[in-house]
Amino acid sequence: MARLGSLLGKSRSVRPSLLPLLDLRSAALTLRSGHGLAPTGSGSVCFVAEGRPGAGTDAEIVAGLAGDTVRRNVVIHDAHGRTIVRCWRQNGDLGWLLDDLADVNESLAQAGFASWLLHTTVDFAELRDMRHPRLTMVYRRERGTFYPYAPRGTRGRDRATELKIRSSLTRIVPMEPDIGRWHPV
Repeated sequence: MARLGSLLGKSRSVRPSLLPLLDLRSAALTLRSGHGLAPTGSGSVCFVAEGRPGAGTDAEIVAGLAGDTVRRNVVIHDAHGRTIVRCWRQNGDLGWLLDDLADVNESLAQAGFASWLLHTTVDFAELRDMRHPRLTMVYRRERGTFYPYAPRGTRGRDRATELKIRSSLTRIVPMEPDIGRWHPV
């Protein structure tokens, strides 16, 4: 039956995976040694809430309660109608941060909001100035791929740095091959 579907141009629906997100631990070593970048301990999960953002939607409540039971995630809204769940670890522990981000994603998916998820991000900064992120690794759950976003100034981006990062991480984590899908976050 699968062969018939492929001949007719139909593809199987693949369940999005969070495993590549957890593989970012290995990529962090390459970012540190090859580019002088380290995790800042902050990341986010972005989704579009049904209804009016900020109205205490079920998705926002689920996202705010996911993760570490001691700390609560911060739920904010941007000018584009997206809901952003900010997670952070003060000591910059990437392992715990990735677990928190995966938990937010899974909690939303299990509550029926998987189709609302847009992306998950992890911030990196230069070792000498950890206060200002220089790179955001963006994970697109529905595609199972990453892409680097390197902001430059208030409205630009450093495409050369993004391409260098992609080149160095291609064998470590699945990178988005279509640069046209690398949207600013």
